[in-house]
Amino acid sequence: MKQFLHHGALALALTACLGVSLAPRDAHAGEGNLNGSEISVLVTSASVAMVVSGPLFLSAAGVGKTVDASKASTERRDDKRRRISAGPLPDMQVKSISNTAEGGRSVALEDPANAENTAQLQWPQREDNPAANFVVGQTVAFTPSPQGAGWMLRAEDGAVLTFVPTAEAIDESRTSTL
Repeated sequence: MKQFLHHGALALALTACLGVSLAPRDAHAGEGNLNGSEISVLVTSASVAMVVSGPLFLSAAGVGKTVDASKASTERRDDKRRRISAGPLPDMQVKSISNTAEGGRSVALEDPANAENTAQLQWPQREDNPAANFVVGQTVAFTPSPQGAGWMLRAEDGAVLTFVPTAEAIDESRTSTL
Protein backbone atom coordinates (compact mmCIF):
# COMPACT_ATOMS: atom_id res chain seq x y z
CA MET A 1 0.00 0.00 0.00
CA LYS A 2 2.87 2.36 0.82
CA GLN A 3 4.28 1.70 -2.64
CA PHE A 4 0.94 2.68 -4.16
CA LEU A 5 0.92 5.96 -2.25
CA HIS A 6 4.57 6.61 -3.15
CA HIS A 7 3.95 5.88 -6.82
CA GLY A 8 0.75 7.96 -6.72
CA ALA A 9 2.65 10.98 -5.41
CA LEU A 10 5.20 10.46 -8.15
CA ALA A 11 2.41 10.31 -10.74
CA LEU A 12 0.95 13.55 -9.38
CA ALA A 13 4.34 15.29 -9.68
CA LEU A 14 4.76 13.98 -13.23
CA THR A 15 1.30 15.23 -14.13
CA ALA A 16 2.20 18.69 -12.88
CA CYS A 17 5.45 18.63 -14.88
CA LEU A 18 3.59 17.44 -17.95
CA GLY A 19 1.17 20.34 -17.55
CA VAL A 20 4.08 22.77 -17.48
CA SER A 21 5.72 21.24 -20.52
CA LEU A 22 2.48 21.21 -22.54
CA ALA A 23 1.50 24.75 -21.61
CA PRO A 24 1.20 26.98 -24.68
CA ARG A 25 4.35 28.95 -25.43
CA ASP A 26 4.57 32.11 -27.44
CA ALA A 27 7.42 34.13 -28.86
CA HIS A 28 8.63 34.91 -25.35
CA ALA A 29 9.34 31.25 -24.56
CA GLY A 30 12.92 31.70 -23.45
CA GLU A 31 12.18 34.61 -21.14
CA GLY A 32 10.32 32.59 -18.49
CA ASN A 33 7.39 35.01 -18.33
CA LEU A 34 3.95 33.44 -18.57
CA ASN A 35 0.91 35.40 -19.58
CA GLY A 36 -2.41 35.20 -17.68
CA SER A 37 -3.83 32.55 -20.02
CA GLU A 38 -0.84 30.24 -19.57
CA ILE A 39 -0.94 30.60 -15.78
CA SER A 40 -4.66 29.81 -15.83
CA VAL A 41 -4.02 26.62 -17.83
CA LEU A 42 -1.33 25.49 -15.34
CA VAL A 43 -3.42 26.22 -12.26
CA THR A 44 -6.45 24.51 -13.77
CA SER A 45 -4.42 21.42 -14.76
CA ALA A 46 -2.85 21.09 -11.31
CA SER A 47 -6.21 21.66 -9.59
CA VAL A 48 -7.93 19.00 -11.68
CA ALA A 49 -5.11 16.52 -11.02
CA MET A 50 -5.34 17.10 -7.26
CA VAL A 51 -9.15 17.01 -7.18
CA VAL A 52 -9.25 13.74 -9.13
CA SER A 53 -6.33 11.94 -7.47
CA GLY A 54 -6.65 13.31 -3.90
CA PRO A 55 -9.71 11.24 -2.91
CA LEU A 56 -8.15 8.22 -4.62
CA PHE A 57 -5.03 8.49 -2.45
CA LEU A 58 -7.08 9.03 0.72
CA SER A 59 -9.24 5.99 -0.11
CA ALA A 60 -6.15 3.90 -0.75
CA ALA A 61 -4.74 4.90 2.64
CA GLY A 62 -8.01 3.92 4.34
CA VAL A 63 -8.09 0.57 2.55
CA GLY A 64 -4.50 -0.02 3.64
CA LYS A 65 -5.41 0.51 7.31
CA THR A 66 -8.42 -1.79 6.97
CA VAL A 67 -6.30 -4.52 5.38
CA ASP A 68 -3.70 -4.19 8.16
CA ALA A 69 -6.40 -4.44 10.87
CA SER A 70 -7.95 -7.47 9.19
CA LYS A 71 -4.57 -9.17 8.92
CA ALA A 72 -3.83 -8.52 12.62
CA SER A 73 -7.24 -9.90 13.60
CA THR A 74 -6.69 -13.06 11.55
CA GLU A 75 -3.27 -13.57 13.13
CA ARG A 76 -4.78 -13.24 16.65
CA ARG A 77 -7.48 -15.81 15.82
CA ASP A 78 -4.86 -18.19 14.41
CA ASP A 79 -2.77 -17.83 17.59
CA LYS A 80 -5.78 -18.56 19.78
CA ARG A 81 -6.78 -21.56 17.67
CA ARG A 82 -3.34 -23.08 18.11
CA ARG A 83 -3.59 -22.80 21.91
CA ILE A 84 -6.91 -24.64 22.16
CA SER A 85 -6.49 -28.37 22.40
CA ALA A 86 -8.98 -30.79 23.88
CA GLY A 87 -6.90 -33.91 24.28
CA PRO A 88 -8.04 -37.43 25.10
CA LEU A 89 -9.50 -38.06 28.54
CA PRO A 90 -10.34 -41.40 30.14
CA ASP A 91 -13.91 -42.60 30.48
CA MET A 92 -15.37 -41.60 33.84
CA GLN A 93 -18.16 -42.86 36.01
CA VAL A 94 -20.94 -40.68 37.45
CA LYS A 95 -20.57 -40.73 41.26
CA SER A 96 -23.22 -38.22 42.29
CA ILE A 97 -25.72 -35.66 41.04
CA SER A 98 -26.64 -32.82 43.38
CA ASN A 99 -28.05 -29.30 43.71
CA THR A 100 -25.65 -26.42 44.34
CA ALA A 101 -26.21 -23.73 47.00
CA GLU A 102 -27.10 -21.22 44.24
CA GLY A 103 -29.84 -23.48 42.84
CA GLY A 104 -27.79 -24.97 40.00
CA ARG A 105 -26.89 -28.60 39.36
CA SER A 106 -23.62 -30.52 39.79
CA VAL A 107 -22.38 -33.89 38.52
CA ALA A 108 -19.34 -35.55 40.14
CA LEU A 109 -17.27 -37.86 37.89
CA GLU A 110 -14.48 -40.29 38.77
CA ASP A 111 -12.04 -42.36 36.70
CA PRO A 112 -12.73 -46.04 37.61
CA ALA A 113 -9.07 -46.90 36.93
CA ASN A 114 -7.71 -44.07 39.13
CA ALA A 115 -9.90 -42.77 41.99
CA GLU A 116 -7.73 -39.64 42.32
CA ASN A 117 -8.71 -38.55 38.82
CA THR A 118 -12.03 -36.71 39.27
CA ALA A 119 -14.08 -34.04 37.54
CA GLN A 120 -16.95 -31.81 38.61
CA LEU A 121 -19.51 -30.49 36.11
CA GLN A 122 -21.62 -27.54 37.29
CA TRP A 123 -24.43 -25.57 35.73
CA PRO A 124 -26.05 -22.41 37.12
CA GLN A 125 -29.75 -22.34 37.84
CA ARG A 126 -31.66 -22.35 34.55
CA GLU A 127 -34.89 -23.62 32.99
CA ASP A 128 -33.42 -26.72 31.38
CA ASN A 129 -31.48 -29.21 33.48
CA PRO A 130 -28.36 -30.61 31.73
CA ALA A 131 -27.66 -32.80 34.77
CA ALA A 132 -30.91 -34.70 34.05
CA ASN A 133 -29.07 -36.49 31.19
CA PHE A 134 -26.73 -38.19 33.70
CA VAL A 135 -27.43 -41.26 35.83
CA VAL A 136 -25.43 -42.29 38.92
CA GLY A 137 -23.20 -45.25 38.02
CA GLN A 138 -23.20 -44.67 34.26
CA THR A 139 -19.91 -44.48 32.33
CA VAL A 140 -19.28 -41.27 30.42
CA ALA A 141 -16.93 -41.09 27.41
CA PHE A 142 -15.06 -37.83 26.64
CA THR A 143 -14.77 -37.36 22.86
CA PRO A 144 -12.59 -34.38 21.78
CA SER A 145 -14.39 -32.04 19.38
CA PRO A 146 -12.95 -31.82 15.82
CA GLN A 147 -11.73 -28.24 16.37
CA GLY A 148 -10.27 -29.13 19.79
CA ALA A 149 -12.46 -26.61 21.64
CA GLY A 150 -13.85 -29.14 24.12
CA TRP A 151 -15.33 -32.58 24.61
CA MET A 152 -18.65 -34.18 23.75
CA LEU A 153 -19.71 -36.29 26.73
CA ARG A 154 -21.47 -39.44 25.60
CA ALA A 155 -23.36 -42.19 27.43
CA GLU A 156 -22.47 -45.86 26.95
CA ASP A 157 -25.08 -46.14 24.18
CA GLY A 158 -23.49 -43.18 22.30
CA ALA A 159 -26.17 -40.62 23.25
CA VAL A 160 -24.81 -37.09 23.68
CA LEU A 161 -25.09 -35.94 27.29
CA THR A 162 -23.51 -32.48 27.03
CA PHE A 163 -20.60 -30.46 25.62
CA VAL A 164 -17.77 -29.28 27.90
CA PRO A 165 -15.54 -26.51 26.47
CA THR A 166 -11.85 -26.09 27.30
CA ALA A 167 -10.85 -23.11 29.47
CA GLU A 168 -9.22 -21.50 26.42
CA ALA A 169 -12.42 -21.86 24.38
CA ILE A 170 -14.41 -20.16 27.14
CA ASP A 171 -11.92 -17.28 27.25
CA GLU A 172 -11.99 -16.93 23.45
CA SER A 173 -15.78 -16.77 23.37
CA ARG A 174 -15.75 -13.58 25.43
CA THR A 175 -15.95 -10.40 23.39
CA SER A 176 -12.86 -8.23 23.31
CA THR A 177 -12.11 -4.87 21.74
CA LEU A 178 -9.00 -3.78 19.93
